[in-house]
Amino acid sequence: MHVALFTDFHPATLGGIQTSVQAQRRGLERLGHRVTVFTAPTPESTEFDRDTVVLSALGGVMVNGFAMVLPTPANNRLIDAAFAERGPIDVVHTQTTYGVAISGLRAARRHGLPVVHTVHSRDDVFIANTSPVPYLSALTMRVLHGRFVSHRAPMPRNDESRAARHAWRTMVAQAQAADSVIVPTRHFAERILAHGLDRPLRVISNGIDDELLDSAPEPTTEPSTGPLRILWCARLSGEKRLLEAVEAVRRVPDCTFDIYGTGDLYEQAQAAIGTNGLRDRVRLHGGVSQAQCLAAMTTHDVLLFPSSGFDTQGMALLEAVAMRLPVVYCDPDLAETVPEGGGVRTSDPSAAAIADSLRELAARPEQLASMRKVLAEHADAARQSRLTEDILAIYTDVTEGPKSAMSQPVPNVPTAPGRLPLLGHSVVALRDGLKFVTSLAEVGPIVRIYLGPRPAYVLTTPELIREVSFGEAGDFHREELREAIQEVIRGASNVLSGKPHELRRRMIAPALRQRRLNEYAVVAADLANDWSNSLRADQRLNLVDEAHRLVLDTISSTLFTAEFGADAKREVRQNIPWLLGQVIQRAALPPPVRRLRVVANRRFTAKSRRLRAEIGAVVAAYRRADRDFHDVLSALVRHRDPETGIQLSDEEIIDELLLMLAAGVGSTASILGWVWHEIMRDPDIAAELRRELADFVGDAPVTPDHVARLPYLRLIVLETLRFWGPWVSTHTADGPVTVGGTTLPDGAMVVFSPYMIHHNPHYYPDPETFDPDRWFPGRVEEIDKKAILPFGVGLRHCPGNNFALMTITLATAALFARWEPVADPGYRVRPSNRDFVAAPSRLPVVLRERP
Repeated sequence: MHVALFTDFHPATLGGIQTSVQAQRRGLERLGHRVTVFTAPTPESTEFDRDTVVLSALGGVMVNGFAMVLPTPANNRLIDAAFAERGPIDVVHTQTTYGVAISGLRAARRHGLPVVHTVHSRDDVFIANTSPVPYLSALTMRVLHGRFVSHRAPMPRNDESRAARHAWRTMVAQAQAADSVIVPTRHFAERILAHGLDRPLRVISNGIDDELLDSAPEPTTEPSTGPLRILWCARLSGEKRLLEAVEAVRRVPDCTFDIYGTGDLYEQAQAAIGTNGLRDRVRLHGGVSQAQCLAAMTTHDVLLFPSSGFDTQGMALLEAVAMRLPVVYCDPDLAETVPEGGGVRTSDPSAAAIADSLRELAARPEQLASMRKVLAEHADAARQSRLTEDILAIYTDVTEGPKSAMSQPVPNVPTAPGRLPLLGHSVVALRDGLKFVTSLAEVGPIVRIYLGPRPAYVLTTPELIREVSFGEAGDFHREELREAIQEVIRGASNVLSGKPHELRRRMIAPALRQRRLNEYAVVAADLANDWSNSLRADQRLNLVDEAHRLVLDTISSTLFTAEFGADAKREVRQNIPWLLGQVIQRAALPPPVRRLRVVANRRFTAKSRRLRAEIGAVVAAYRRADRDFHDVLSALVRHRDPETGIQLSDEEIIDELLLMLAAGVGSTASILGWVWHEIMRDPDIAAELRRELADFVGDAPVTPDHVARLPYLRLIVLETLRFWGPWVSTHTADGPVTVGGTTLPDGAMVVFSPYMIHHNPHYYPDPETFDPDRWFPGRVEEIDKKAILPFGVGLRHCPGNNFALMTITLATAALFARWEPVADPGYRVRPSNRDFVAAPSRLPVVLRERP
């Protein structure tokens, strides 16, 4: 592979980006790939390098000591000539945000090449700390950048200065123009995503060249017997906070401080050292090579890295870890780079706090030995050889080339981490599906996962979900789901597609119209009251079991009320929960693996046949009776489609009844359990609900009218639907489909997760806080309606949503109007993802009479 690498900082200069770029280049070359570097001129470059192309800079214009390059016609011709002479080029990799990187981006577009962009640094903080007029500098940079790169994409509002917003606009625009984006840390990934980036994003740490590490002196293992030896290896500029470091050292007499680096603060640092009489303890060594810096780390006790709010990672931190040198740092985000126990984070960024940490280490140097031991376990983590394959994988993703017939990878779509041979991501999805799906949002707008050897494409934005759900992306089917569950549900509306799906939705609609819901509400209210009245004070219950039992009773009693349905109801209550648990597992496992579960498959088939036979007998009895029992089955049996004149067959009705039971037991009962859990978990929510129930229900039974008369309970239910919404939904492309500009092949599995959207801070502020008030008038308007997905959207929007809300509301009102369930303080409730909606593991409680 031939990579054209564009950077505004010449590799011969000193700095974290430069050393990272050099390590990437050498790592690729060692694996046999070719790299051509395009960069700005610099006086430091005195040796000829045939694989480095130096662009022309603006004469006499320097920014922070570096030459300024613009994408001029002359530079464009130079790049095009180099491409022609050295080509073919496979991928362009830009590493900065300025003129050279812009030139690389434009060259890639001229030549039809994919672009990977690495975002290294926080330009917003750099400008704030180095410019006398930050706003003007940021605005000028944005205007200049915008002449060559589009800035039209909207950017979310964040709590930041106008100067910072302009800087972020430039950074995001450069990244947005790429096909795939790399950032070195997760905390920086979160920041750039919060500023509107929706390109495929991967977190890949910067690295250190293996050859440099192998030739570096062996780190010291001897404890220090004299003053604490402190080291600085970084640029001498405001955002790095050198003067604060000098002041901290001044406050700690029992230490020395060696400063390696150059920059704008050199003279100020020199003056501070002289003014404070520190020349015997603090030494300025100037700029040194990376090899010299690594060598210096072997003779010191601690690296001081006081940067706060600026560094996305910091090469000196990676180098210190590699050389087993303990670190004193200030920024909590940098804990992602410094292994736990391998350094000390100051209590705050002040010079006083830094001095406190240094003083503690000087007084107790034995702490350093344990830190070095921790760092030794991570010393090889930043070796470039460990990281180059990840970068190559991105290059492979974005370039057109031969593809495996089995996996059919799609360009520009990143693959989620954690893939296992044969099983892919199936194991992690079953083990902790909620954590897995929420982790995908930061990877990119479309993320490839593997269910066994087969890829699936996860949509992580509501806009993409709507493209699929409203049919804008193309046609989809659900044959995989049908195949996984065909023994129990063969052709219900949830697995049909196209015209059959539209017709089936019309055929079941009469059973769920408001007039019918009003009839079902009477049954649901009576069952809820009877259930609540059957409970006893001081009774110990598992409310998960109670939720399933009550929802099963409610749904089965509204599906078929005639007496001859008693046997079918019994069969439903015994087998539906187990069958549903198997459905989600069967849907997640690839067919070859699923077929290996011989015993479970036989049991699944036997229970499915018995259940379908019992319900089929009831359907036949309803047909013979030919009357309206004011239930769901009556509506399904008696309805004739006005457009086609057809009626549902017995098998089709069985499918729809089983689907309704599955949705009720699997989803409605789970949400009901979570509603109860969240009420018990928050005393303020419970108290407010009891006040509402006292006002509107009192000692009377719950009635259907209460569904619309309990506004705070409705807010609780809405927030529960957000917090515990469905975690997975799947579709399969019926022919090539185009989602968000990315074309997926025929047969591609497309997955989305309402749970993931509902827990993304981009759409819901503080999403991990259960907050019913977010749905209150005055605040609910702040929520983007496209991000409200508990019942799906578009062609497959759940038709039973109003029935579910009614059931949950009446059951909750009946419980809390009469009882105060007290949760077992020793039990931790955990979500179980054995269904499309996660279920609470258990809810052990003791009942107390309502206060």
